[in-house]
Amino acid sequence: MAYQPAAYPPPQRRGLGVAALALGIAAIITLLLCGFGAVVAIAGLVVGVIAAVQNNGRGMAVTGITLSAVTLVIAIGAGIWFFNRVSPCTDQIHYPTKADRDHCLQHRVPFFKATSKPMR
Repeated sequence: MAYQPAAYPPPQRRGLGVAALALGIAAIITLLLCGFGAVVAIAGLVVGVIAAVQNNGRGMAVTGITLSAVTLVIAIGAGIWFFNRVSPCTDQIHYPTKADRDHCLQHRVPFFKATSKPMR
């Protein structure tokens, strides 16, 4: 009687899961460095959902989805904060001149610095 060789399971496909995880990490880094992370986070969410549905590196895909979602929450929160700080300074009745609006922005947004010349 001949023995049959042991059947090995096919190797797990994890490419999309790895990509989702990499995009989730890149989203946080690029959000902190240049503010571009929201776009990367959207791509990470899309790739992560596709990977999770196809069971393609599911654990890494879920981690990538989580990182991307956290990045989007941070980006939305920062956008809301920035809009709430800047919007009162656009009122031309309370701040009729550009110098008045610049002074308001310097007071309300800590990293704003008015320039003397307009940018081209």
